[in-house]
Amino acid sequence: MKHIMSMAILLLLIGLASACSSTEASKEVKPQNTSGSEAASAPPSPSSPVLVPPDQLKEEDLGIVPTSISIPAIGVKAAIENVGTMENGQMGVPQDIDGVGWFEPGTKPGAKGNAVMAGHVDSLTGPAVFYKLDRLKVGDEVIVSDKEGTTRRFIVMDKQRYPRKEAPLEDIFGFSYQSHLNLITCTGEFNDKAKTHEERLVIYTELKKEESRQP
Repeated sequence: MKHIMSMAILLLLIGLASACSSTEASKEVKPQNTSGSEAASAPPSPSSPVLVPPDQLKEEDLGIVPTSISIPAIGVKAAIENVGTMENGQMGVPQDIDGVGWFEPGTKPGAKGNAVMAGHVDSLTGPAVFYKLDRLKVGDEVIVSDKEGTTRRFIVMDKQRYPRKEAPLEDIFGFSYQSHLNLITCTGEFNDKAKTHEERLVIYTELKKEESRQP
């Protein structure tokens, strides 16, 4: 969790400056694999049954690897790129201004926790994928799909704007027993010196109830 939170800090305080205004393709650095623990464990006693969680619960915990996103209320249909951190420590940004970046070192959509996606609001040539994100209302749907067509539907629960250096990292990236998807873009006035907008818009969504136990 400390590893994810440190990346989250880079994302909001540094990386999103490029996610809001840059149109350059960025070279990503693959996150280190921290799941390969070599800790040994004793085999279970023959007299003690091994408890195996139901398939539904295992799938719920895993979530999906998203490849596309749809937001019907604002006409968004976009491809999703997996982004991590670049060599300079910043978050990788979508190469296409009309694409969306999923923070791959974090939570998968549908799993317990806060999955995070970011997109451009505009570019030198005009509006980008999340230009109308601020028009979303509570109850609107956000649909993400993987390459097999498996979907996760999320419902907008809240919408907040924060000064770009004061976004609540724990609310956006921190642990949760619920399954959330948080969408981030820039808003507010453009700061020519910093080359980014002065605020961050965060759309907080929650996994649709009837899908929370589906594979």
